[in-house]
Amino acid sequence: MRLRRSSWPRELTEAVSIASRHSPVGKEDILAAVRLTNGTWVAGTRAAVYLPTDSPESVRRVGWEKIERAGWDSDASVLHVYETTAFGTPLRATDLQVDDPGRFGQLLRERVDASIVIQRHVPLVGKRGVRIIGRRNPATADVPVTWNFVLDKGLEPDQPGVLDAAEEALKSVRDEFGI
Repeated sequence: MRLRRSSWPRELTEAVSIASRHSPVGKEDILAAVRLTNGTWVAGTRAAVYLPTDSPESVRRVGWEKIERAGWDSDASVLHVYETTAFGTPLRATDLQVDDPGRFGQLLRERVDASIVIQRHVPLVGKRGVRIIGRRNPATADVPVTWNFVLDKGLEPDQPGVLDAAEEALKSVRDEFGI
């Protein structure tokens, strides 16, 4: 479902126009958008989500492969969006105050899921292990897969041998799939 440009609110049109100028794929069509309670807009396209910045006149373009997960807190009316980061650093969180995420929330889930090429859990210590995730932007099939891994609760990267075992698990999964 595409929103017709003529039906976009002026603020959304301006924000996406600014962001599209910096997009590696050029102008992008909005598939879904939602107005935040502060009056600003967020939008999603085939290739990216446009999130708010500190400036109400601008948005930040984040490729779907860079979104780790999202969650809706209906009690607080907040849509939490978490971006992937380097291993061992906290995820970057953006909280979107919105009455109802509607179609935008559905698009968020669909595009994040579509970005996952490979997801595998590899046991390291008993049943505890590492989740290996390979992602690619779902709008572009000819880009390289980006990799990250998440340790299960109870495993820490500073524990002896854990980081080496996780790196070996990543190498094994990459070799298995030839990526």
